[in-house]
Amino acid sequence: MFNSLHSLKWMVLAGLTMALFLGPVQAVILWDESTDGDLSNDQSAPNAFTLENGVNSVIGNVGIGDTQDWIALTVPTGFALTSVVLAAYVSTDLQGFTGFQAGSSFIGSAFVAGSYAGYAHVGTGAQNGMLPRMNLVGQDLIPLMADNSPGGTSSGAAGFTQPIGAGTYTFLIQQQGASTAYQFDYDVTPVPEPATLATFALVGMGLFGLSRRLA
Repeated sequence: MFNSLHSLKWMVLAGLTMALFLGPVQAVILWDESTDGDLSNDQSAPNAFTLENGVNSVIGNVGIGDTQDWIALTVPTGFALTSVVLAAYVSTDLQGFTGFQAGSSFIGSAFVAGSYAGYAHVGTGAQNGMLPRMNLVGQDLIPLMADNSPGGTSSGAAGFTQPIGAGTYTFLIQQQGASTAYQFDYDVTPVPEPATLATFALVGMGLFGLSRRLA
């Protein structure tokens, strides 16, 4: 019983320490087409945004007559893009598409797998590689976009390292079928510097000593 309580104290104290260093997490809407207008349809001139710590949402609609939305997302130095979540997908078409390439614009054909660092089909019945059709609403897409092995979910893509580090990346959101309302949440978190990690360890050791005295 003592060991369990002791471990719980340690985990709580360590969590509080991390929270003090990393600061508050925000949630922002970068763009909502219902109020901000149509996103760019031009791969050479995407709408540009700098991501903030926390969840950054893009809300829009693609489909017949407006099949592509292009956005360039900048992950600031000291941060990483840790998840890309399909937060909402409303359509009679079971799947759409998203993918990205490093850089502030997209070079090459959007219909060639090798143009992408990673890509995934998205939707309520999305087919990716050899996987069965699945509902990806609420799911992180980065693992799917990262599997560029032969026959993988992002087969033929150039590949990338997880999490996605600081830099600018151009994303395509595409639907060539029925009108599709979507929301993508791009989650950014700090990447502690080595010196900061050492500070975490020192403070944690101090809190560990305190917990021993309080036990």
